[in-house]
Amino acid sequence: MYKRTSALGLATRSHQRFGARSRIVAMFADMRGFSNWSETQPLDDVADLVKLQFGYVMQLCDDFQQPFQKFLGDGFVLLWELESDEDLPRCLVSALDATFALHKGYAALAQSLPYAAPTGYGVGISIGEAIRIQLEPHLSASSEVDFVGYPLNCAARMQTLASGFGTALCASTVGALQADPERYLRTLLPGFGRRLLTPPQDMLDRAAVTKGLKPADRRGFRHLSFVDGEEWLWRTPDVQQ
Repeated sequence: MYKRTSALGLATRSHQRFGARSRIVAMFADMRGFSNWSETQPLDDVADLVKLQFGYVMQLCDDFQQPFQKFLGDGFVLLWELESDEDLPRCLVSALDATFALHKGYAALAQSLPYAAPTGYGVGISIGEAIRIQLEPHLSASSEVDFVGYPLNCAARMQTLASGFGTALCASTVGALQADPERYLRTLLPGFGRRLLTPPQDMLDRAAVTKGLKPADRRGFRHLSFVDGEEWLWRTPDVQQ
């Protein structure tokens, strides 16, 4: 909330909180090199790119049916909430498809801009149990829903382990993909599937000292490569499958 332009006043009723545990799929995306790029670019170009990102994220929300999004300036969070344990395929497929659409769309956007854009997004995906909190805060006419918990923290850290146009998955997400490769990795679609890649040693070393990650995620995270985008998306060459 930007309070300089907000007309909200103090609420007269008591402050209340409502919480519930919820299974989620979280996707964090961060535009690589944006901070350094923004220091050297005209303000109009910086504002233009952020505005384009806003519109593109809203389009992703419509296309991939996710109920929660949060903008982070040079990045954003998308979150899919499972209605039941059987709802994981819908949510996880949507997150994977949204990730590919983001990478592909940004590649096309960067080529069309009249100015040099930052390198692509790094994306992190995690699944697990979070807590959904609905607040009736001290400000009137404002009721906010937010999510907290390990899968959001994990997804945020996963994206730091992905290069531009890269995608890093937590160990739980990797396990889900390996358990149903036809659904998630599209192994029956030659030329259009996805591959789990062992991260290069420098990323494994970085994960080993990344605070807030569980040991299983430090050791078991993987990069995801989109086969039909390997000519123009980031990938790790010569990795062990």
